[in-house]
Amino acid sequence: MPKAPNPPSDPVARNGVIITRPPPGLAPTMAAVGGLGWQAIAAPLLHVETLALARGTPRPDAIVLTSGQAIAAVNRPAWHDVPCYVVGHATGERARAVGFAHVITAAGTADDLSALLRAALPARGLLLLAVGRGYGHDMARALRAEGFRVVRRCVYAVSPARRLPPQAAQALGAGQVAAILFYSTRTAQAFLAVLGASQAARLRQVVAVAMSDGVAAALATGPAWRAIRVAGRPDQAAMLACLGEAR
Repeated sequence: MPKAPNPPSDPVARNGVIITRPPPGLAPTMAAVGGLGWQAIAAPLLHVETLALARGTPRPDAIVLTSGQAIAAVNRPAWHDVPCYVVGHATGERARAVGFAHVITAAGTADDLSALLRAALPARGLLLLAVGRGYGHDMARALRAEGFRVVRRCVYAVSPARRLPPQAAQALGAGQVAAILFYSTRTAQAFLAVLGASQAARLRQVVAVAMSDGVAAALATGPAWRAIRVAGRPDQAAMLACLGEAR
C-alpha cells in the first residue's frame, strides 16, 4: 500500500528576527533572541572603528560614557579607580568587566546621564566625556554651563553599512522575518537607506521594535510596517519584552 504523502508544510516560516546593532552588543542580543525561540539574524548596519585616546589627555575626576563603544579607548589600568558614569546597564556591565571599580549607571539616555552627573558631582570636577566622532557636543556644552570642566574626546567613529547583510536580505525578501530590532536612530536611518523596493514591500508583514520614541520616529519616515513597538525603557530587557516569545 503506498505511503500517504506528508501534509504540506507552511511555505513561509516567519520566525526570523533581524538584529541591527553592531558588536559588542550584537552577540549577547543574538543569544537572548534565540533563547526566546526566534531565529536570530545578525545584520549590523553600523561599522565602528575604535580611535586612540588623544595623547596628553589628563587623568579625569570622572569618566563619562554614553556608549559601550568608548570603553576600549579609555580602558587604562591606571584609571580603573576613577569613577565611571555610564548611560545604561549594558555599558555598565562592560565597564566592570574590563576592570573599572566604581561604575555608576544612569537610566538609559544621555539626559538621564547628565542628570545623574549633576546630582552626584556637586564639586564639578574634570570630566572625560568619551564619545563617537560627531557626538556629544550638546552634552559637553550643557555640562560646562553647569560648571563642570569637560574634556570631550572622540574615541570611536561610526559609518553606515552600504547594503543589508546577505542573510538578512534573503530572509526579508523571502518573507521569513517577523521582527527587526533597532537600538538607535542612526541604525534605523541606515536600514532605511539600504532597503530595496521588494524588501520595503515586505515590511508590511514585519514588526519593528524600537528602543525609544526617537528611533520609532525615524522608522516611521520610511515604508509602512505591520507595527512599530517602542520598548518601555531604553534597555535590552525592555526590548526583548516588547519582542516577546516566538509562537
